[in-house]
Amino acid sequence: MSTVGAALITWEEFLQLPDPEDGTRSELHDGELVVVPPPKPIHVYIQSLLVEWLTAAAQGRGRAAQEFPYRPATNLQFWYADVAYLPNDDWLAMRTDEYTVYAPPLVIEVLSPSNRAAKIQRQRVAAFSGGTREFWVVDPIGRTVEVSLPGNASRIYSLQESVPVTVLPGVFLPVRTIFEA
Repeated sequence: MSTVGAALITWEEFLQLPDPEDGTRSELHDGELVVVPPPKPIHVYIQSLLVEWLTAAAQGRGRAAQEFPYRPATNLQFWYADVAYLPNDDWLAMRTDEYTVYAPPLVIEVLSPSNRAAKIQRQRVAAFSGGTREFWVVDPIGRTVEVSLPGNASRIYSLQESVPVTVLPGVFLPVRTIFEA
């Protein structure tokens, strides 16, 4: 992840930027333009597993999406969630050309070399401020899942444990499903 310039830009200026042609994508973090490199194959693999698992676990109540763009605040914020879960009503509301102010109920980030702790924390705060109810950080090297809920200390789940998916009451994700599939 790299910052393109020191000058802050507005949401309107961000929308006027050309689409990158090199596989990167741009995010807006508190008015700072940030270029994010394309995900590595293991990253995409884990994202795909989570999308399939969450969509199946939702049993028709919603669906998960990969590389989901969201705008958790009116100005100066635009992020991509590696994986996001949306209930059906929220999913159907995405049928628009406008980036509405919205943060998915569940945001999942898969750690990669470009994800530093400060960036993850910044995204967690932005997501929670926008209404996210659950934020996960999947660590492919440590083979763990860190789960944060607003107002609570984060909890790290190991390979032998199952993560309660609070946005899907009664659903638990066995951590080994992510790493031993």
